[in-house]
Amino acid sequence: MSGYAFCNYVKFLEPSGSSYVETAYYFQNFTVNGSRSRGGDTYAFAPFVLATGGGEKSGDRSSNVLAIGASTQAGSTIILNIFKQAVEQRWILRVETVSLNINTFADDQLISTENWRVASYEMDTKVIKLRLISPLDAVKGQVPRRRLSEELVGALPTTGQITT
Repeated sequence: MSGYAFCNYVKFLEPSGSSYVETAYYFQNFTVNGSRSRGGDTYAFAPFVLATGGGEKSGDRSSNVLAIGASTQAGSTIILNIFKQAVEQRWILRVETVSLNINTFADDQLISTENWRVASYEMDTKVIKLRLISPLDAVKGQVPRRRLSEELVGALPTTGQITT
């Protein structure tokens, strides 16, 4: 019989000058009521789920949601305050999804690394949701801060007409 096991490691990064630095907030969603180590860092357990769908109809993945039960110990005032601070200070959330050895539950292979900018949070009596957007959001993040020009990319079209 075969099986699969995955762990999501999340860490918050805060702005520091022109770059981002790690905060003290590291969480994982596999080892219940325990911690896991990865890359020299210790990740505490939090019962969160990430929306892992394919994104929009157009195929892009410009938003995501991290959700945690509001009635859990982790979904407490502490988590709510972290989410609030992350929104106010425009933190980045780094998510690493790792496959685990099915026999030992040790980290086996990095599946993906995603960086998201924390956009907003909301809560009700059941769940706290942290809304995530692309860190390269052109409207809210003012990225990129320059215009395309022929000096940057070469010849640009002058009409919207396509000919073959």
